[in-house]
Amino acid sequence: MSGLELCLVGVAALIGSAITAVAGLGGGILLLSVLLQFLNPLEAIPIHAVIQLASNSSRAVILRKDVDWAVVWRFTLLLLPAGVAGLLVAGVFPVNVGRILIAVFALVLVWWPQGLVKIASLLGSGRRTFIPLGAIAGFLNIPFGVTGPAIAPVFRAELPLRTAMVATFAMAQTSGHLAKVILFTGDGFAYLDQLALLATGIGSVIVGTWLGTRVLKRLSEVLFGHFFRFALTAISLRVIVSAIIS
Repeated sequence: MSGLELCLVGVAALIGSAITAVAGLGGGILLLSVLLQFLNPLEAIPIHAVIQLASNSSRAVILRKDVDWAVVWRFTLLLLPAGVAGLLVAGVFPVNVGRILIAVFALVLVWWPQGLVKIASLLGSGRRTFIPLGAIAGFLNIPFGVTGPAIAPVFRAELPLRTAMVATFAMAQTSGHLAKVILFTGDGFAYLDQLALLATGIGSVIVGTWLGTRVLKRLSEVLFGHFFRFALTAISLRVIVSAIIS
């Protein structure tokens, strides 16, 4: 990649990480959209996984006292086996169709809370919901790269306090991205060939996370709720439009 392209990725990573630290989600899709301008999907998704691993883990470390580990371990339980299944069938799914479905699903969940309750009841009750949710996310993460918008409302419903939601979702996403890195490494992806890009992205997301968490701690619960819905709606609509155009 050229120096200009590396700068663009760095700026997108910094802004995206800051947005995620404030709203709980969103930065991953922004970063993936930029990476796809310069790389093909089979390169962009593994690179995205490493950079987002740094972004989410740094946010989880900063907010570690607010992580709900009972949610995290349940979500993590089936990530790897589900990811193996996703890797085996990754070439079968039309990527853009899958992303549109994820975005539409996210819009339904955030604007129809009753539907969220009904869907959660199908997956289980209370914290047990996160075991099948992790399996679904692990499977879809490989072919589509991003599942955050679809699963974030479930975390928000179970963890109404803003810091608990952001911290726990960050730790859960850390597990998800780590599973992706392990699977892509096992599949032979050459991460060492992209060291400059990885270094740029990782450095940028750590700075963005630090900036965003400072804003998060000053937000009221009500304002966070409004910002969360607005961010999720804007991100989902952008995913739909981008998928249709491409």
